[in-house]
Amino acid sequence: MADSPAQIAAYLANLKKARNTGVLTVKHGETLTTFRSLAEIKAIIADLEKDLAAVNGTSKRRLRYMYQSGKGL
Repeated sequence: MADSPAQIAAYLANLKKARNTGVLTVKHGETLTTFRSLAEIKAIIADLEKDLAAVNGTSKRRLRYMYQSGKGL
């Protein structure tokens, strides 16, 4: 993504505000975007949060837990 972290954060804030108010149309700068559903807004928010973490270098780590069951023979 070619946007700066500040631009991504601003767009993310606008989307979260729209999600919280139930609005499906978001204006950011000169761009007007109309979403089809709340699920689509949630998916875009998740993608933007992932992009912002990647740009900032703070992506989430995955933890894998191993469990062993049985008698241990």
